[in-house]
Amino acid sequence: MKKNFGVIGLGTFGSNIAITLEKLGQQVMAFDKDEVSIGRVTDYITLANILDSRDKKALEESGINACDTVIVSMGDNCDATFLTVLNLKEIGIKNIIAKAHTLEEGRILDKIGATRVIYPEMEGAVRLANQLTSSDILEYIEISPDYQVTEIDVPKEFIGKKIEDLHIAKKFNILIIAIREKEKTIIVPSSTEVIKKGCILVVVGQTKDILTFVKKYNSDEE
Repeated sequence: MKKNFGVIGLGTFGSNIAITLEKLGQQVMAFDKDEVSIGRVTDYITLANILDSRDKKALEESGINACDTVIVSMGDNCDATFLTVLNLKEIGIKNIIAKAHTLEEGRILDKIGATRVIYPEMEGAVRLANQLTSSDILEYIEISPDYQVTEIDVPKEFIGKKIEDLHIAKKFNILIIAIREKEKTIIVPSSTEVIKKGCILVVVGQTKDILTFVKKYNSDEE
């Protein structure tokens, strides 16, 4: 079902999320104080207008109340971000996602009404660090600071065995949620599925448990 999104702040992050949401079939209203920033997205989204979101009346008159979710991404001006989130909360926006640069900013945003705080730079750094230090991990998708979904080359010890015989959940506290083979992907494989040579396991669990799993089978091969 198509949803309505608002994006306030059209720097690199805000512009990309606005354009991507529209490409995914959603309706996007985007706002920024800068005319040049507006110009970068105006041909790609439903609506783009100049707006100073610190002005509560102007924000209310912008039509942003029609949005199911509003994303606030306003660069380094944390005061403007705080006031914008407060204004959105007061005019009745229920789902407010706000970008923060530091944990301190995030705590304030959480207190004043943001329903979710994101840290793009921190999250990007964590993702890159995991990719660089875990050669077995082919793809890293962070779903929270403590949990992740990860693709891992199948250990040689698993080849020819059924999932139920590996006892991965009991031993490592992680779950296999998919198996990627050359010709197909098996989503939520049954416990009797046999692991084949060359396949990729898609697992979910706490980051520390997944890294323990990877380390064990790395060290076993050395």
